[in-house]
Amino acid sequence: MKKKNNKGIKTTWLLLGKFLFCILIILALALANVFNKVEDIIEDVPEEIVAKTIPKVYFEGDITNMETKTDVRQIKLIYESDDIYFEAYTEIKIQGTSSLAYEKKNYTINLYEDEEYENKKNVDIGYGFASKYCLKANWIDKTHARNIVTARIASSIQEKYGLFLDTPNNGVIDGFPVEVYSNGEFLGLYTWNIPKDAWMFHMDEENENHIVLSGNGWTEGNMFTSLTDFSEWEVEVGTENDETLKKFNRLVGFVKNSTNEIFKNDFSNYLNLDSTINYFIMLEFAQLIDNSGKNMLMVTYDGNVWYPSLYDLDTAFGTNPYGSALLDYTVVGNSLASNLWKRLVEVFPNEIKERYRELRENILTEENIMKEFKIFSNSIPNEIFQKELEKWGPILPGYDLTQIEEFLRVRIPIVDAYMYGL
Repeated sequence: MKKKNNKGIKTTWLLLGKFLFCILIILALALANVFNKVEDIIEDVPEEIVAKTIPKVYFEGDITNMETKTDVRQIKLIYESDDIYFEAYTEIKIQGTSSLAYEKKNYTINLYEDEEYENKKNVDIGYGFASKYCLKANWIDKTHARNIVTARIASSIQEKYGLFLDTPNNGVIDGFPVEVYSNGEFLGLYTWNIPKDAWMFHMDEENENHIVLSGNGWTEGNMFTSLTDFSEWEVEVGTENDETLKKFNRLVGFVKNSTNEIFKNDFSNYLNLDSTINYFIMLEFAQLIDNSGKNMLMVTYDGNVWYPSLYDLDTAFGTNPYGSALLDYTVVGNSLASNLWKRLVEVFPNEIKERYRELRENILTEENIMKEFKIFSNSIPNEIFQKELEKWGPILPGYDLTQIEEFLRVRIPIVDAYMYGL
């Protein structure tokens, strides 16, 4: 009878043990690296580092009882920050249809050098010289962050794929918090924003092919199921005439009538694929139910190829259009009510999946998104938040950053499964 080779068995177990030990070390190092990255992100925006001041904007003049978007008032405006001061004669009007119903209004302001309102006053507050801006009340978002932070995330995506590189923020708005006073009385915490205007897209208003249209609702023309008109798409840049409408209806007709084969082969003659896919991913990821048809900007520089661009993002990350209730975070595919997004998914599923995979590696992570929200939140002094609550708190709708964290925890796995399952 042969003796068992105990030495060989011991050697085998020893090698196996060393192998398992190495695996444990590798896993431990990997986990440590993950935790270090999370700690680095947290350390980038320490809770205790909060801004001490923000710019102040003073209105001098009558802005009471403004009830229509055509009611334009002439006032004096004073802007004061740590490093910028200017005064301007200013035309001010309410911005946005929804704002008409709110006690705290959004405003569009046009700055002038002279009391005759003939010479525009261009000021540079970080985006290049311009004379037109918006003051956003953020009425339905008590964080005041959703609109700008979501736009900054979208801007990072556009930057990654080389889109709108000559614009102030890659074809989306940007802004920063300010205190606003009207005739000495605190009016509220606002954000001073890039407007929906030619300079937001680095456009020449004299060029007939430089056009920006804004969706007014969810009608058939907004959803690309029938040819449209200017009751459904408002001209933000360009001229409201038959030629402009013809250029856009060329696109609508393509989306409405082309076969899948033609839609795929000829897509680049009508739409920029990168911009279109980026827009769709943000619709679903941030649950932008207010942006699949309404509030959608369509942008062209040559009258032929159109670029979808996001705008008005204060309902992002799980709130309804009034800030009064939360959405069901698990619902996906609402955007497919639009024929444009439905056809995009049908014809370009692999391109969408690949783009989504790339974005989930860095930009569309919970850590990166919450980092951006904390950076913005920390740019507002605590006492200004308190003044805002004292002024508007009892009737102010909206949710805090904790709700956004919970949204991302629930939503991201749902959207992952949806996108990778296309």
